[in-house]
Amino acid sequence: ANLTSAVDVVPLPGPSDFAKPGTMCWAAGWGRTGVKKSISHTLREVELKIVGEKACKIFRHYKDSLQICVGSSTKVASVYMGDSGGPLLCAGVAHGIVSSGRGNAKPPAIFTRISPHVPWINRVIKGE
Repeated sequence: ANLTSAVDVVPLPGPSDFAKPGTMCWAAGWGRTGVKKSISHTLREVELKIVGEKACKIFRHYKDSLQICVGSSTKVASVYMGDSGGPLLCAGVAHGIVSSGRGNAKPPAIFTRISPHVPWINRVIKGE
């Protein structure tokens, strides 16, 4: 990609920098906006709150050290099908990557936590 005023890189978190419950973040994607909706032709963003791991216990394989639980039972906004791989930005830092959610498009959703992978990312970037 060519870096411009509209296209830029975002910083990665430190290896031990875990976004905590209560943190407000932003996710973006071109995914569906509802169960019976088609994919979006416009990049959309949604403000989401990181919640405690208890909210994601509905997902059998959820692991807080490697994943981030995002969403709330009181707010219907979430990421959905087609958003996978998109960013979760908290205070301008990329803390997560859209991973999975519920089939009914309701929160919570699971994001892959980036911080545990930062040492590996840095090794790959350096060509080691």
